[in-house]
Amino acid sequence: MAKNDRKTANNVHSYGIGYIGQGASYGFMSTYFVLFLTNNIMLSSSVAAAISSAALLLEVFMGMLVGNMSDSCTSKMGRRRPFMMAAGIAIFPIMTALFMKVSFGGAGMIVYYLIFAMLFRVFFSTFEIPNQAFGAELASGYDERTKLRTSTRFFSIVGNGLGYLLPLAVLALFGDNESGGWWATGILIGVISMLSWLFSVYANRGKGVILSPADKVKHPNRAGEIIKNYSELIKLKTGKLALLYKMAFSCAYSLFNVATIYYLKYSAGFNNKFMSYMYIVTVLVFLAVTPVINSMALRFGKVRQQMFSLGICGVTGILIFFICPGTVAGTLIYMALFAFTQTGFWQVSSAIFYDVIEVDEWVNHKKREGDLMSMISVLGTLISAVMVQIFGFILDGAGFDAGLSVQNEAVSSMLNVSFILIPAVFMVLGTLILKVFPINKKTFESLRSALDARKNGEDTSEFMDDVRKIVG
Repeated sequence: MAKNDRKTANNVHSYGIGYIGQGASYGFMSTYFVLFLTNNIMLSSSVAAAISSAALLLEVFMGMLVGNMSDSCTSKMGRRRPFMMAAGIAIFPIMTALFMKVSFGGAGMIVYYLIFAMLFRVFFSTFEIPNQAFGAELASGYDERTKLRTSTRFFSIVGNGLGYLLPLAVLALFGDNESGGWWATGILIGVISMLSWLFSVYANRGKGVILSPADKVKHPNRAGEIIKNYSELIKLKTGKLALLYKMAFSCAYSLFNVATIYYLKYSAGFNNKFMSYMYIVTVLVFLAVTPVINSMALRFGKVRQQMFSLGICGVTGILIFFICPGTVAGTLIYMALFAFTQTGFWQVSSAIFYDVIEVDEWVNHKKREGDLMSMISVLGTLISAVMVQIFGFILDGAGFDAGLSVQNEAVSSMLNVSFILIPAVFMVLGTLILKVFPINKKTFESLRSALDARKNGEDTSEFMDDVRKIVG
């Protein structure tokens, strides 16, 4: 391998290490936090969902702020790394406190878990948004971005596996001491996240864009600036479609995640041991399909790969809902296909979003990686908050009782709809949205060439047919 190739590979791997903690903490919180509150703290489903949703709503505002701040940060560490380091320092004590069982009385206990859930979301977004934007600084080519996201996906899979499987393993180890098991899991996830985030910060020193103090811009009205930036980005044809694509997947993914454990336990009737097998299958699918998705994206294009994975999962999910919901075979097929689609989205979607940055540069003469990634991320977070809250209300309305090992028929039917049908419909919707997304390798390379020509004062007419397709 040539020296430059080795350097590029090292950059990609050192950047990707942070996704171990990102995947572990996100997977753990999105899959188990509401369950922890209902089955261990014994809060009602609607209250547990309200805590999770309120914290997610705070992440929306924090994501907007930190994305904008990181675009103009003039620290000697670079635009993104100071935020990532702050998150790495904070995550361990937050996770330790969040999964500790406390006895403050009804209202005091709710306030306690709400505060620490909010702190988790604040510092998760403090790492996530700058880190996502950092990737756009490290990779600028159409296929280079796909390769970067593929590498990070392997590390994210390791984190996802830990987030899914550690709770089940630790809870089994602690036996009847369920509270101790949850606390130990929170500590472990906190340590994993802290170490991976701080290592990524250290390993990427000196990389990315470093602004000089002369570039510092005063922000007398940062909220107004963020709204203006979002408005300009949404006016872009590709900005609108990217948001709709993210919205469709987020609706499917958030509902699938929060409903999974409830569905496996109360609709399919699986015990913890069997559920751990299902998650092992999920992680194995993640690992097996990641290189396949990379090859598909490089050969056929990122957008076509996403259309294929979203479409096949959506159509199959709808068929399973009507033919064999709650069965071992149906559940296994659906979860495997969802794993294929999920890993493809996290692997490829950011590379698709990164390509909008050049469209913004062409139309608005600005490069706003942080604002773009925060806008897309906060949309997903906002949708997650809404979907989790809706799920909690519906679960309570169906008569869910955490003290019962077998739930009534209404709960089982509601879980089938929430876990299979609704996510599958949104997957199909995402496929239809991507069908009109105009950026592919050819049009993107024309856009990059046009940008270079414009900077050099040269004629851009030979590239304008493709540019007009993108800009609309």
